[in-house]
Amino acid sequence: MLTIRKEQMEVFQQVSLRNFENNMIRHLQDFSPNLSKALGEDGVRDVVRLGIKQAEQYGFTNYGPVQFYIEMMFMLGSYFDTDCQLPWAARILNDPEIENQDERADCLFDKAMDYVEKVGGPNRRYAVKSLTRASQENFKSLCKLKGDLETDLLFRLKLNHPQKCQYAGDKALLKLIQQGRKLSQEYSISGSSGIICFTCFMFMLGHGFADDPLYPWCGDTLKDDSISASEKRVERLFSKGIAYLTKALANSIDEGR
Repeated sequence: MLTIRKEQMEVFQQVSLRNFENNMIRHLQDFSPNLSKALGEDGVRDVVRLGIKQAEQYGFTNYGPVQFYIEMMFMLGSYFDTDCQLPWAARILNDPEIENQDERADCLFDKAMDYVEKVGGPNRRYAVKSLTRASQENFKSLCKLKGDLETDLLFRLKLNHPQKCQYAGDKALLKLIQQGRKLSQEYSISGSSGIICFTCFMFMLGHGFADDPLYPWCGDTLKDDSISASEKRVERLFSKGIAYLTKALANSIDEGR
């Protein structure tokens, strides 16, 4: 009689997990070729591993639901499940009345497609306009307030991507600004530049951008000890962000042709 020891079972599980990771890396190279290329295979694997871990928290263990969860990370940021701009995601993922993981994934898919249609627009027209506006910003003008910080930032976000702001609602956007303020304090950045820049990055890349393996350059810049002044780190982050958005815009235009 064949007996499988615990150690053998663990090896089988590790091999199966590695195969899934490899399959996901190949899939993501087709699903999001530009971001996958920028990250490299090791970077994509890091995101996949994080996705597997996070998906399991919501009962996603089957191939299809886990794959879709990771696709959502690439679309909306690795921490989309807790992003105040996307309350519908957390609501579906934590709904106790949806017990079946495939049904939960289907519900999440339906809402995500509604979001993409209304926020991205036909042929991603609204998203491209948002990228265009953001890529034309400069650091000094961005950090120059024209009144109350929250009111001014709310106005700027709506000017950049009105459809996204309408979908999220003012309550979520004000909460995002508060998160930008908190992150600025965590990095000991005085003045309004950190709050403004961080809020805009959260708006464009997701609220967890500073720790997101999809955008490792964000965390690397903010933790760069060679840049002694924290305000200079914010300015460096902004410059890298503009370069990233400019490239993303060029890729979006090419894909639309």
